[in-house]
Amino acid sequence: MPFDLNGLVEVKTLAIFTILLNNPTKIFHLNSLAQAANVPVTSTARIIKRLVQTTFAEELIVGKLSVYKLASNNKTEKFKQLLKND
Repeated sequence: MPFDLNGLVEVKTLAIFTILLNNPTKIFHLNSLAQAANVPVTSTARIIKRLVQTTFAEELIVGKLSVYKLASNNKTEKFKQLLKND
């Protein structure tokens, strides 16, 4: 990652958000997101809940199954540009 966010953002949060940024159209189940980011599932659940609340990610509920993807909004676009501009 070109922009150094160590100390500003929790390492696990950055790992999950980076996976979402690198796969903007992909839909992730909690377990697949945790595996891709190499973060424990319980931590991933806590982090993705916070990302959904802050509108960086979207939760899609299909029956009893929740899946997640990167939100398409100004916040995520600005964050992408911030990471590219270093």
